[in-house]
Amino acid sequence: MIFMKLRVVLFSVFVVLGFSCFAQDVDTITYFDPDEVFVVSEDIEEANRLAACQIVAGVWQYDKPYVHADGASVMGKLGKPIAKSKIKKGLDKAYKKMKIKKRWSTFTLTDDGEWKMKVLGLSFGGSYVYDPEQQELTLRWHGLPLKSHTHRDGKKLYIAFDMDRLLVVLSFMSGISSSETLKSLSFLSQNFRNVIVGFEMKAIQ
Repeated sequence: MIFMKLRVVLFSVFVVLGFSCFAQDVDTITYFDPDEVFVVSEDIEEANRLAACQIVAGVWQYDKPYVHADGASVMGKLGKPIAKSKIKKGLDKAYKKMKIKKRWSTFTLTDDGEWKMKVLGLSFGGSYVYDPEQQELTLRWHGLPLKSHTHRDGKKLYIAFDMDRLLVVLSFMSGISSSETLKSLSFLSQNFRNVIVGFEMKAIQ
């Protein structure tokens, strides 16, 4: 009984003192509403997400193969243009065999985080997230994520993947296996960092 009375008295003291302080000087009290802060954080996060989408948004169409590699030794720098040229030729043959330019009509990235791809007249799509700092585009389709190295330069969009992963797909789908292309790939992987290959897209809208 005594314990309950003490709780009531203490509660009353806190209520009275709290309202007294509020009445004396509103500026001396910092009111913290977790729900309000959470909503503000969500709004900022959403604004950042949409701003990132604006960077890559557009309707894109495949143009040509893309190859990129960072860093190199002196020998690597000398051989880089030749190796990249040979790889692009190999990729071009593979892409032509797969009829990418003919079958892959458009690739759309909306400014609110949705993507749509038309292949042979059929549409596929889902949501996407773009990280401009990491230059990483993540497409989601039926909950499955697909990450790519992606950046935009004016009316060009470059979408690339780690060399080994994309080559496994291309080897299976197109039979890309020429010794010249494989030697060039081996040269790049031995002399450079972050070797990525993929697609150079052009804006059509």
